[in-house]
Amino acid sequence: MKRLFVMLCMQVGLVVTCLAQVPQDGLKTKNISDTFLLPTRSLLLKGPFNPQTALQQLFPGKHYRLTDGKYVNEMINWECKTAKRKQYEDVNEDGLGGFPYENGVATRLLDAMDFKDSSGMQYKVISFNHSEFDADGAQVSRFTGGLLGLAKFVLTDQGWNLRMFTPAIKAYGAFSNCPTPKSLQIGVDQYAFILKSSNGPAGGPYYGSYFMIAGINGAYQQVMAAYAVELTGGEEDGVVPCTWTSTYSVPASDKKYFRDILVTTTGTASASDMDHVPKGVEAFLKGKKSVKFVEERRFVYKGPAKGYEEQLPAKVSQAK
Repeated sequence: MKRLFVMLCMQVGLVVTCLAQVPQDGLKTKNISDTFLLPTRSLLLKGPFNPQTALQQLFPGKHYRLTDGKYVNEMINWECKTAKRKQYEDVNEDGLGGFPYENGVATRLLDAMDFKDSSGMQYKVISFNHSEFDADGAQVSRFTGGLLGLAKFVLTDQGWNLRMFTPAIKAYGAFSNCPTPKSLQIGVDQYAFILKSSNGPAGGPYYGSYFMIAGINGAYQQVMAAYAVELTGGEEDGVVPCTWTSTYSVPASDKKYFRDILVTTTGTASASDMDHVPKGVEAFLKGKKSVKFVEERRFVYKGPAKGYEEQLPAKVSQAK
């Protein structure tokens, strides 16, 4: 039944992790010590940096690399029977419960990013995704995001030294998949990580939001949320849908750290889809069926407790 559901999801274009060469008796987990989940743990990697090897050192469970042609499903399956489970927010408000998950965890590498600061120090940041363990290696929960974690390794004379480790931050995305964070310079030798999380019902509309992660006081945490930065059209008969997309930037500033973030949205508002017309755009629609618009939203950092806050009102104008 599970395999039939996965194939159905694939046929209708939904985001899932496919099955590939799963052992006949299914995938297994390995119990690890709760000391591996401590943010203060130490780890030194010798030789050239390999992000997958680094991830296996961080979470030494059972490693699988399942392939089917060009498709690769690589994961580390583990459980921790002694860990105290902690609730992490899911942006879809439909989380799986306490982490580490009771039924086990599947951890997958998302990306490895390279950095070099003005002093010449080299470091790498790997991002990884946690989902609930599945014996088929599938990720099929539409309204459950993938739990994001980050780890920073600094190059020293001895090797790559783990400098900052946050095993879990928050869940983003859909189908237990977290979008891959992208680096963004927000200050002098200061980088944050931004991702766009999208979800919605079958047929749409799909809303997208930006979320930013930054290192504060030795740990990574979410510092900004910009909601409704994207809207795809739904499939409702007789309605011309509102649609828009956004970009983000860091305007030039004399701030040394945590510079302002500008989110610019461009799109089309439709008089037949008033439920989705952004605030401030309604006036442009008087006597018209649709209108193109530009919206600029500025986010300003207010300290570790509050993070970035949006400066209201947003600047809205009519586009040609």
